Amino acid sequence: MNDTTGPKKVAILGGGVAGLVTAFEITSQPGWQERFDITVHQLGWRLGGKCASSRGANGRIEEHGIHGFLGSYYNALPLMAQVYAELGRQPGEPLATFDEAFLPENFVLMWEFRNRALQRWPQTLPTNNLGPTDGTAFLAIERQLAAVCEFLDDLIQGHQPVDAAEGALVAQAKGLVAKIAAGLGEGAPLGPAHPLLAILQAEWTGLSDLILKLVENNDDLRRLFIVVDYLLTLIRGFIADDIATRGYDSIDDQNWSDWLTRHGANPLTISSPLAMTTINLSYQYPTGDTTVSPVMAAGCYLHWTLRSFAYLGSTVWQFAAGTGETVIAPLYLVLKARGVKFEFFHKVTALRLAADGQSVASVEIDVQANLKDPSAPYQPLFPVKNLPCWPPQRFYDNAIFGDQLVEADALQAAGVDLESYWTTWQAPGRLTLTAGRDYDHLVFAISIGAIPFLCEDLIAARPAWATMVAGIPAVMTQAMQIWLNKDMFELGWDLPLAPGDTVISASYLCPGNGQAEFRHLIPFEDWPADQTPKSLWYFCGTMSGRHAPAPFTDTTFPAMEDMRVRFQSLQYLQAGMGPLLPNATTNANDPPGDPVGFDFNLLVDTLPPIEPDGTPNVGIARFDSQFWRANIDPTERYVTSPPGSTACRLKAWDCGFANMSIAGDWIYTGLNVGSLEGAVMSGKLASHAVSGAPQLSTIIGYPGSGGG
Repeated sequence: MNDTTGPKKVAILGGGVAGLVTAFEITSQPGWQERFDITVHQLGWRLGGKCASSRGANGRIEEHGIHGFLGSYYNALPLMAQVYAELGRQPGEPLATFDEAFLPENFVLMWEFRNRALQRWPQTLPTNNLGPTDGTAFLAIERQLAAVCEFLDDLIQGHQPVDAAEGALVAQAKGLVAKIAAGLGEGAPLGPAHPLLAILQAEWTGLSDLILKLVENNDDLRRLFIVVDYLLTLIRGFIADDIATRGYDSIDDQNWSDWLTRHGANPLTISSPLAMTTINLSYQYPTGDTTVSPVMAAGCYLHWTLRSFAYLGSTVWQFAAGTGETVIAPLYLVLKARGVKFEFFHKVTALRLAADGQSVASVEIDVQANLKDPSAPYQPLFPVKNLPCWPPQRFYDNAIFGDQLVEADALQAAGVDLESYWTTWQAPGRLTLTAGRDYDHLVFAISIGAIPFLCEDLIAARPAWATMVAGIPAVMTQAMQIWLNKDMFELGWDLPLAPGDTVISASYLCPGNGQAEFRHLIPFEDWPADQTPKSLWYFCGTMSGRHAPAPFTDTTFPAMEDMRVRFQSLQYLQAGMGPLLPNATTNANDPPGDPVGFDFNLLVDTLPPIEPDGTPNVGIARFDSQFWRANIDPTERYVTSPPGSTACRLKAWDCGFANMSIAGDWIYTGLNVGSLEGAVMSGKLASHAVSGAPQLSTIIGYPGSGGG
């Protein structure tokens, strides 16, 4: 083993959020250099995992999907505040401070299907005076429930009754919420004997029957009923199932919709976009197939949803630029300045056990590319508008990066994607990390989708690993981004928005039920003045994977899946743009034409107007210059939370091997939902496993912290 008088060598496998946060937390301790020597090993040219983003033509931001922080990211938001405080950018530099990098968003759009048509359900959510840099306000579960009551009170207060009868019912609802808030504050144990259950049963049951008689032609009242019924059901179920004592895990053998039904939610509520938002945000569709009913463990659903209504300041905190430059690059720069080492182009291929099966003896790595100057660390970032960014996927001809790699010309000629498991690229080198020489402790922070291919020895040695892999599915997703030459208001958006707000929704048409308008990103891109887009729309959702992926030897598979997303994106735009932006249709711009389908001539095209063969580049042909991607690789699939899956999750310090800890949104975090917040929590837990810090009581949402 390593000399006990020297620092312990820690090798972190995977440079996604979980791995980076693990390194951040370990190195946040005073005197950490005397205790630890940390190296992060990452495949390809960039960090971030599923949160990685890069720059394409005209410096445009290209993402795996829609990213941002919910106001309930009690661990992620304060962590990034720490990162920006340490980053030390000067005033006037891009994204110099946390406040410049993370933007409050309070407008939420839901979509209902009523009267044979899609209808918008807009909602501007109330703000509160809780700052985003301190999540300790929600260390206590009771505080989260109180915040839900405060949210309900604000919502009811803002409702305008159409007549005295409706006003009387709304006043009763407000009075009931006040009773619940008071009852929660009395300190009685939140279990099945709590008096609030009888109050809810007696008062809300009768009141809801009266309200339902008035909602058929009153959208505002019907929607108010859904919100109140939904949140009161969550509170009622929380109390009745004694979640405060037994924990969220105690109901994770049940499906979310069955649990809501058991606790009295109206069928109208369960089928509403409000109830489906949690499902769609976390992609809870079996095998990614949105044609079947979603499933989700009830405890995961309840925990995530209650947090969503108990937020810090605003319901959402948008990223001012791409995820790569707002979250990942600052983390990397701070860690690098602290002394953490990074090895890019290191693709882990296998973990091998010691002869006694009790520890990991070695890690096998493909070295995907070699540095021309091995003595000089690889420089992964380049500036766009003076902001450090990650380069495009095919960056080998770029003088900044190509000059660093021996294999740059060969990589460019082959058109290689170094993040793909289906690559034709033959790694020019192999490396074996050996326990005792290259590391004393491993942190495995690679996504669970890759475990079957990298950890065969571990799965064979520990039944818990086989159970984990079988019980925690990871689904494929897809994303599309389009840049338009008209702004959203020119294209027919007619709802007022407060300054800084934009359109964010998780309940539009499947499979791309997530949508967002991110025009605020365009100034951080690098378009010619006469070609600058006026709006930028993201769409994201699951991608059906009912058929087994092709073996990695079938290198045509990525192109086939890429084409599948291209065609689905075209169909989506042709079928779904009319309800969203009525002036974005062919009929609106060049009548007569399709009144629903998209006018592709609105796209800001990076291709020439005339192809070499003389064909005009108009209509659908213009889509080929936009951005879409199929997230099919094992490392980029989304971790889901079906009933029973929580019991399959391993803890950071309890993976069964003496010299290894684990990190990722697939381990046991207490939240147990695939998310950036879950990844941050896992990194904190892995750091605790390695170093004893941070204290578990400070990880909000982890059982025993008070917030979980």
